Amino acid sequence: MQRHLVVEAAGITHPGMVRDTNEDSYAILESRGLFLVADGMGGRAAGEVASRMAIETVRDFFNDPESTWPIAVGVGPPTLRGAEARYVDQGLPLLVAGIQLANGRIFSAARRDREKRGMGTTFAAALARDGFVAIAHVGDSRVYRLRDHRLELLTRDHSLVNECIRLGHLLPEQASSFPLQHVITRALGTDEAVEVETRIDAIESGDILLLCSDGLSGVVSAQDIASILETHPDLGEMTSRLVKRANENGGPDNVTCVVVRWRAASGAPPGR
Repeated sequence: MQRHLVVEAAGITHPGMVRDTNEDSYAILESRGLFLVADGMGGRAAGEVASRMAIETVRDFFNDPESTWPIAVGVGPPTLRGAEARYVDQGLPLLVAGIQLANGRIFSAARRDREKRGMGTTFAAALARDGFVAIAHVGDSRVYRLRDHRLELLTRDHSLVNECIRLGHLLPEQASSFPLQHVITRALGTDEAVEVETRIDAIESGDILLLCSDGLSGVVSAQDIASILETHPDLGEMTSRLVKRANENGGPDNVTCVVVRWRAASGAPPGR
């Protein structure tokens, strides 16, 4: 497996074609290998507040974790050894702790301000270190990976429609016509505590990671996403094309995406 990899990233956010405001937020911290997307919800621009708080809290937490450490965290993956153990021990618990801290701050802010009651945000994060990437997410913002011309969804939507499918009450092909398909079952800030779902994967040269809000994944097919990721070698053009396709399909929601690509340190970006 390639260990010496160069990472590059780009991000974009757009209000879409219907919404007057943009309640999405994102951050790219290449020096720390940290990539974040949040999709806020709540009336009177409270969703914008929630998503921004989530992004800023996790970002600042990585800049100065000792200011709020320790925080009790539960990490999903099993105990590993060697380089993987070092990565999990130092990286993933820190990411989960930052997300849980953001949850508490949003929840407290909503309780203090009546106009922000009920605000919250979905959250998707990727943390890349030592040849591995940790994924942590809450809600229905997604993380995809394109590897060897195959697009794979690395996250599981915390949504009512997905729960109904999991329990056998709904067939996957019925999801698009489900009347409550946009109802999420988990978000930051809506409850005092939150469960963060996590996973860890090895990185390979040529991998492209896509973090996005449901303003993209809800209206652009996986086939179209894969085609855009493969067709445009420039990451800025890649993100612009993804947003353009979402808006061409109606743009019913805010659209945000962050793309991350790895290549061998001694070589050029892989051909697509």
